[in-house]
Amino acid sequence: MSKKWVSVLLVIVTAAFLLAGCGKNDSHSAAKEKIVIAQSSDAMYLDPQVIDDGSTNSILCNIYDGLVNRQADLSIVPGLAEKWEQKDDLTWIFYLRKNVVFHNEKAFTADDVVFTIDRLKKQKVVSGFARGIANVRKIDDYTVEIKTPTPYPILPNDLVKVRIINKEYVTQVGNETFNQKPVGTGPYKVTEWIKEDHLTLQANEKYWQGSPQIKTVIFRPISNEATRTAALLSGEVDVIADVPVRDAERIEKDSKLKLVREPSLRLIYLILDIGRDRTPAVDLPKNPFQDERVRQAVRLGIDIDSIIKNVMNGRAYPAEQGNPKEVIGFVSGLQAVKYDPEKAKALLAEAGYPNGFTVTLDAPNNRYPNDSKVAEAIASQWAKIGINVKLNLMPKALYFDYTRLADKTTVSLIGWTSENADAGFWYRAFFYSKDKKPGYGTSNRSFYTNPEFDNYIDQADSTARLNERAQFLQQATRQLQKDLPLLPLYFQENAYGFSKRINFTPRKDEYIYASDIQWSK
Repeated sequence: MSKKWVSVLLVIVTAAFLLAGCGKNDSHSAAKEKIVIAQSSDAMYLDPQVIDDGSTNSILCNIYDGLVNRQADLSIVPGLAEKWEQKDDLTWIFYLRKNVVFHNEKAFTADDVVFTIDRLKKQKVVSGFARGIANVRKIDDYTVEIKTPTPYPILPNDLVKVRIINKEYVTQVGNETFNQKPVGTGPYKVTEWIKEDHLTLQANEKYWQGSPQIKTVIFRPISNEATRTAALLSGEVDVIADVPVRDAERIEKDSKLKLVREPSLRLIYLILDIGRDRTPAVDLPKNPFQDERVRQAVRLGIDIDSIIKNVMNGRAYPAEQGNPKEVIGFVSGLQAVKYDPEKAKALLAEAGYPNGFTVTLDAPNNRYPNDSKVAEAIASQWAKIGINVKLNLMPKALYFDYTRLADKTTVSLIGWTSENADAGFWYRAFFYSKDKKPGYGTSNRSFYTNPEFDNYIDQADSTARLNERAQFLQQATRQLQKDLPLLPLYFQENAYGFSKRINFTPRKDEYIYASDIQWSK
């Protein structure tokens, strides 16, 4: 071979090595641009004023900001409002940040705050977020006044869930387009949403707190637990929420992965129709759950310790009441209800049901860890006290719309997280008498009505003193313990599996703020 061809060959080989090296570096750089997060379900809506749902909220918090934001430890901090003050018992002034822009490059002003709150108050399901607001008024472009109907010391807490939207954009494109192509001020913009497949977010380079380190975030709904774990183990995804109980050990043993587990604020409970004379899922002329003895019996007929040990593999904590200790409304010293099937059968007989009855239990099969297995365990335990349970299991995509239908459900399994560390919103939405006051009882699926309970909530919502509010909410908690429109089961354990190539600290409210995720050094 001539020297000329040797030289040419060396140039080609050298170039090939250089190109290969560049390709590797480019690939590595690209890999450091994107993470994939798998949740058990997709966002139900991207319009933040339609529904209150955990998986949905975990996505929305990346797209929108509130006037007030919440830290990982549940403390509140300034958001789009850089500060606020309470002028008197009913008047709050919020001073807005300047130089904040929406994803469509429009400036954030007081007009957007007024529009957001006025629109929210007209919504059906989530109007309770604005329950503490009588009216909102623009003082100038960067100052708003909020009036409350009664003294309401936790207004800033509630405003965390009031995600600010752009008046001009929503008015121009309409609700349907806004839901598909939302615009917020948050750290990420939506670039693509293929429902039930993936949602792609791109870093907002003009974010008022600085552009996030992770430039592209993809949320993928993977409802099947085994598939979700397999995706993490293979490196297909970087983070999974709701680690399946049976897979925790596999993730812990993988040298490329990390598992984080901690007690959650999420309560898993049964909600009972105790208010209607006839209830749809019991084929009897009278609703048996109207009888307090029946409600006591079905509670005594649940062996929660067995469910936690054998179904949840110890990854849950018994719930003596609906609130964890971090939440205003928690009552210390409440005694746990012990499993007592013999007493349960005696109470049923005393109530006129010596042979029990048949009831349908509705439950999701892909929303909470082992949710369908928990429902199956309850059905098995109730059978021992004479109650025959028909299970109606369905995916989350159908479940919550189904259980909102009054003519369908009698007993349903559901979860709740008091992410604002105050039981008030949950109580007034789920247990306050229906149709008694605007914004109250909007999700009362138990048809529970008790003037004493309503009075405790009214007093809690009208005092300007936080310590008094706590006392009234504790009274409300005791009333629920007595009346049993709900059967608290357990507090879920938060479990996340993620790649060691990132640093990720889970939050108590279970939201995944992608802007808090950093690349490992």
